[in-house]
Amino acid sequence: MKTAKREAVIGSPDLGRLTTSHIERAFLTVRQELKRYQRKGLGYSKDLEIHKLAVAVTLGVYNFVRMHKTLGTTPAVAAGVELERWDLERVVEITEDYMRRKEDAKFEDAFAKLG
Repeated sequence: MKTAKREAVIGSPDLGRLTTSHIERAFLTVRQELKRYQRKGLGYSKDLEIHKLAVAVTLGVYNFVRMHKTLGTTPAVAAGVELERWDLERVVEITEDYMRRKEDAKFEDAFAKLG
């Protein structure tokens, strides 16, 4: 027989009230928001790096941009992580900056190998 031990990883949640339904709800939300998890056709990720980026952008928009009816704001603002809701332009800028830094790092590595 296998058992599971409840343990706080981040923060100080009330472990007595924690159930698997919280995790299942989180997984359902990800499946609904990111269609890559729903279908087994051409939409699945062929490259792990692209898959990671798609998940990061989806969760970022869900937590920082999308207004939630029950909260009246975004989860990030409700948790005190951010002071105000982000707009999609900010997400695009952050993504562009990340991709630019990644390309610059590749270029610098290639240049260092030449010299």
